[in-house]
Amino acid sequence: MKKVIFCILFLGILWESFGQLVRRKDYDAAFALQVGGETSALTAFQNAGFLLRPVAGLKMTFPFTCKWFLGGEINYSELKYSFAGPQQTDFHIKQLHVPVYLKYMLNCNKASVLFGLYGSYVADGHCFTGFTDSPGYTDISGDLETWSAGVTAGFEYRMVKRLHVMCRISGGVKEVMKKQPFFKDKLFPLQACITLSYDILRIGDCGCD
Repeated sequence: MKKVIFCILFLGILWESFGQLVRRKDYDAAFALQVGGETSALTAFQNAGFLLRPVAGLKMTFPFTCKWFLGGEINYSELKYSFAGPQQTDFHIKQLHVPVYLKYMLNCNKASVLFGLYGSYVADGHCFTGFTDSPGYTDISGDLETWSAGVTAGFEYRMVKRLHVMCRISGGVKEVMKKQPFFKDKLFPLQACITLSYDILRIGDCGCD
């Protein structure tokens, strides 16, 4: 019985200590709305046209120490890949992009670096290709993959309380095409975005910062 009571007290002290460690970062969980811009390219395209497209979504942050955080996002974006050459190719992809990452706060307590993984689901996608010196394009939208995955890394800076700006890059490890009848090289997606987010809800906010 004494051992049981001791274990319960030990777990209670450990939990309270963990709670205090998290409290030092002002909150237990934060939910933010974010908007920004995103550009993308494919690895095989040397003369790619980089087009800036809007991105918007929800960002979630969960601190588990005073320096380390678990972060996640659910973003909607429309990507356009364009390759101009003898063979003109245009991709237009509407997707849900879900990165999950670890975030480490630097000593200034405003800047953070992050790294993790992402997955994305293609809600709607179109791809057309053809030679610029001949009329008409070939629709190869049916050859587009419906999902993608890869790695992501970035930098975040807190401008004022609840307001953050983030720069993040992502590289896919899965090709965008199921089969490539028109391309000799493998096509992997590369994406870069900059977003502005505002915490609309904080759970356990102690108002420390």
